[in-house]
Amino acid sequence: MHNIPTSRMKGTFRVGEKVLKEQVDSERTEVGLVEDMKVYKEDLNMHTLSPTIVDFYERTTGYRLFTKVKWRTWFKPFAFLYRIFSRKTQQINLPLSSREVEMTGDIVPVSEEADGRHRPRAWVRKIGEEVCFIAIYSFHKTAERTYMNIGLPLPWSTMTGILELNQMESNLSLSSKRLKSKDADSGTYLTVKHKRFKLPIEEYFLVEEVGEGNLRATHKMWLFSIPFLTITYRIVAKSS
Repeated sequence: MHNIPTSRMKGTFRVGEKVLKEQVDSERTEVGLVEDMKVYKEDLNMHTLSPTIVDFYERTTGYRLFTKVKWRTWFKPFAFLYRIFSRKTQQINLPLSSREVEMTGDIVPVSEEADGRHRPRAWVRKIGEEVCFIAIYSFHKTAERTYMNIGLPLPWSTMTGILELNQMESNLSLSSKRLKSKDADSGTYLTVKHKRFKLPIEEYFLVEEVGEGNLRATHKMWLFSIPFLTITYRIVAKSS
């Protein structure tokens, strides 16, 4: 495995917003998960990709996010036990209920020196006052393919999702599965100290425009190739 760039950001037992303390780059202001979607132009047709999808990734703070979480029945006992842990760590902290709730959040510029990747920015998502996700976005390029590179600080470790982007008509898919090449960087990795392991976790996103200023994103996850979680997002432009 070649040297895939991964975030150096790690937490202690409680991750939450604490992990970003003193690591904010005060010289930058970021409003989107991506500075410019043209960075993926080798893999996407910017003329036919939904302009609303482009705008969401470049101007994420201009949208409201509503979510429904659906755990597969077989995984619910594990989800219940994990929820006890995640409420304390304040990371990858998802509700057990499947009712729709609003996630609020912000984009926080993170120091390149602290993170180790190019122009990292954290997407902090909350339900009420409770942190759900601290995900730090960047990108990297290997063999003419550009990957979305997402770091999630965990207690004394970092999980990294490497996603390949593909276009489906005007819609966008993002996948940690190796869809086009067995040598792709796509995958989910765990870094502990200086060792990196590939995890048996796969994820797939489909982002679709469903109306002017409105998107639907479906996020599916597998463990050992068995589906265990589906998250559906309703994304609405704040100006709508």
